Amino acid sequence: TVSATNAQKTGSVVLTKTDSDTGKVLAGATFDLYKADGTEVAKDLTTKADGQINQDDLKPGDYYFVETAAPAGYNFDKDKHYDFTVELQTTAKVATVSATNAQKTGSVVLTKTDSDTNKVLAGATFSLYKADGTEVATGLTTKADGQITKEGLNPGDYYFVETAAPDGYNFDKDKHYDFTVELQTTAKVATVSATNAQKTGS
Repeated sequence: TVSATNAQKTGSVVLTKTDSDTGKVLAGATFDLYKADGTEVAKDLTTKADGQINQDDLKPGDYYFVETAAPAGYNFDKDKHYDFTVELQTTAKVATVSATNAQKTGSVVLTKTDSDTNKVLAGATFSLYKADGTEVATGLTTKADGQITKEGLNPGDYYFVETAAPDGYNFDKDKHYDFTVELQTTAKVATVSATNAQKTGS
C-alpha cells in the first residue's frame, strides 16, 4: 500500500485602506485576520505607506479581516468583517479587500461682538461655506452668548458670511470669516471672531 498526499497551493490577499471622502491611501490602520470559522490567522497587521497589507501563505478558503485601530483622526467600525475568499490556485490569484475610514468630524464656534464695547451680540445671522464655495448651512444665528456652534464638519477649510446684523449695527456682506477644521487626531474646536460696529447717528 502506498499513500500519497498533495497540499493545496497557498494564495495571498491584498487589503487596501483609503479615506472614504478623498480616496487617499491611509497608512497606520491595524487589522486582525481570521478564518471564516473564527480561527485567528494573524494579529496586528498594519497598512504601510501605500495603504496596503499583503498576507501570503493562505490556504484556499474563506477569511475575514477585522479592524482594531484606525489612523489618528479617523473613525472605524470594530464589528465590521471584511470578508474575502482565497480560491484554489489553479492559476495564481490574489484576493483583494477594500476598506475605508471616514475622518472624524470637528466643530467651530463663532463669537460675535460689538467692535467698540466688546459686548457679545445676539441676532447676527451667518451662512457657512466650504472654501470652494459649496454651501454647508444657512440661517445660523448668534444666541444670547453671541455664539454660533456648528458640529459635524469634515476636516478642511471653510468660511462664514454674515447675512444680517443685529438691529442698529452695520455689517459687511462681502467679508469672509475664514477658518480651518483640522484633522481630529485630538479633539480641536475651530474658533472665529466677528465684530459689528454700531450704526452712527447725527
